[in-house]
Amino acid sequence: MNWTDGANNLLTALAKMVPDTIRELAMMSAKDEAEAIASERGTGEVDVDDAMRGWIRTTPPDQRNGLIAVIDSLGLDPERYASDLEDASGWEEDGEEDELEEPPDSGM
Repeated sequence: MNWTDGANNLLTALAKMVPDTIRELAMMSAKDEAEAIASERGTGEVDVDDAMRGWIRTTPPDQRNGLIAVIDSLGLDPERYASDLEDASGWEEDGEEDELEEPPDSGM
């Protein structure tokens, strides 16, 4: 899959805002998602919108409000991405997370 220069630059700029320890993972996740979005559009090229949507969709929903200012600061219109910012598909809702059960007492 080809990436436009703008899409590559956007992904790099967004990744710089992530701690070093998870930067590579965040970039790869967003890249995979952006490529899936471009494929859904029936194209072989990732553009800026695909890259931004990929980043949004791989950002946990409870952290997406902070992306609005970031999107704006990058010269993009946050309204364009409103549906992606609000969509929590694929993320577990609060209270639905698997709770870790304590193992039974071994009697020791």
